[in-house]
Amino acid sequence: MRQSNFVSAVLAGAVVLALVLVVPRGASAGQARSFGLPSPLVDINAPGGRLADGRTAPKVNVYLPDGFNRKSKKGYPVLYLLHGANGGTDSWIPTFERFFENFKGIVVAPDGGVFGMYVNWWNGGKRAGPAWASYHLGVLRREIERRYPIRKGRRWHAIGGISMGGQGTLRYAAMLPGYFGAAVGLSPAVPDMQSQAAQIGINVLPLAGGAEGVSYDAVFGPPDGYWAEGNSPMALAPNFGHTRIYVTAGDGTNCPQDPETPNLSLDALTESQISAQIEPFADAVRARGADVTAVITCGVHTFGVWDRAIVAARKWGFFRPVAEHPVKWAYRTVATSGEMWGFHFRFAKPSTVVAGLRRNGKRLAASGSGRVRLTGLKCRLNLKLPFKVKLGRKCNPVGKR
Repeated sequence: MRQSNFVSAVLAGAVVLALVLVVPRGASAGQARSFGLPSPLVDINAPGGRLADGRTAPKVNVYLPDGFNRKSKKGYPVLYLLHGANGGTDSWIPTFERFFENFKGIVVAPDGGVFGMYVNWWNGGKRAGPAWASYHLGVLRREIERRYPIRKGRRWHAIGGISMGGQGTLRYAAMLPGYFGAAVGLSPAVPDMQSQAAQIGINVLPLAGGAEGVSYDAVFGPPDGYWAEGNSPMALAPNFGHTRIYVTAGDGTNCPQDPETPNLSLDALTESQISAQIEPFADAVRARGADVTAVITCGVHTFGVWDRAIVAARKWGFFRPVAEHPVKWAYRTVATSGEMWGFHFRFAKPSTVVAGLRRNGKRLAASGSGRVRLTGLKCRLNLKLPFKVKLGRKCNPVGKR
């Protein structure tokens, strides 16, 4: 494929993501809520921090189920939805109204920046400016659980998104597998963030306007570097070992029931580039133990495909049973701190390699470098990588989220 065609396709994808039909409130009995959630982690003046509609602080839209009871002791399942490029949280409002009637869970749709990419930006090694991953998985998640009774257990926590948000969905599910039991990537752009398609796609975004300062190097650093590797869903395949995954995309041919978009050939090219990575990603994570449903349909990079995919994903089931406390898992990370299967981890210094941790029953091993502190239940470990240790009874993270 000629580069000029791919550039045009990416530009079209950015434009398409901004086209959302505002559907009037219908018969759904759900309750829509909205609140601002500013944070120092998100600099709205930075290229990746710019928000839709010129807003000056990230906003969160929440859709509560019919009969919602804030004092519920059982709690509610939660589904996080991540918007695509050139959009914001309000892009999901029509979806709330049209596709989540009678939904039994809470739907959370946060801002992620017009071109935020759902990652802590490399930004010359600052790993911030913005730090969307830390914001969503830390600040936002804590605030949602403070405001609403969220049901415990990873089975009841799902995440999904379209295009840029589909990529973010896969990344966040890999970063927090002990929390998210299911991930739904709709035309995730793209699972392999070290690929040439990803590099070209991000680097041409400024040509679409409004993305000045956005570049692959600013977001991920060198494509063969550890930051790009540690933030690519494909490279984090081991982390998906006990996760249910639904990934789908169109094949680049317009569906008979869909009208022709103004940029049909470009939308088709964009979607075909994305769909080419679906099966390789599915194979990679399936080999690591993930329960994967991969679907390629007709369709181009537009909401016709995603609207039908949301209906299909609801039938697939966001909250099916999953392993809650597996004693065998693998986890890769470049994060300085985070959570993995009941353990909280914090490295003494920011890592300069992708660290790998593996549990097999009572055995815990790690590759990489640096010193890490692990805590879980009454367990406290301070270890230098690489290591192999036997976990004591207090280090069993069962029951700890």
